Amino acid sequence: MVDAPVAPVKIVVVYHSGYGHTARIADAVARGAAGACVELVTAEEAPGRWSTLDGADAIIMGTPTYMGSLSAPFKAFMDATSHLQYVDKRWAGKIAAGFTNGASRGGDKQNSLVQLMTFAAQHQMH
Repeated sequence: MVDAPVAPVKIVVVYHSGYGHTARIADAVARGAAGACVELVTAEEAPGRWSTLDGADAIIMGTPTYMGSLSAPFKAFMDATSHLQYVDKRWAGKIAAGFTNGASRGGDKQNSLVQLMTFAAQHQMH
């Protein structure tokens, strides 16, 4: 019996980068997913790229932490996805991951990661 070829895993890294730092991390995440088909999509582009996100096996989200929370452009992306969740549940069952960065030492990055985790749970992602 011959095994059928396995298609590469499709990963989309959706991110916002205000000053370039988060973009550098997104690039590193993409390089670290060797063997997978990885596509980088900015949060600003994402509403025009729903089919790309829908076709992914995993969505990795990255955003800077500003003043203890997610950046406004990334939050706008999150808010724009509500119709995907409540009507079609299009991302249910997908793998989710997230990363953030920020200059403050005040522990605010944990809050951002919890926000990303809650967002993934709203979409019934793993």
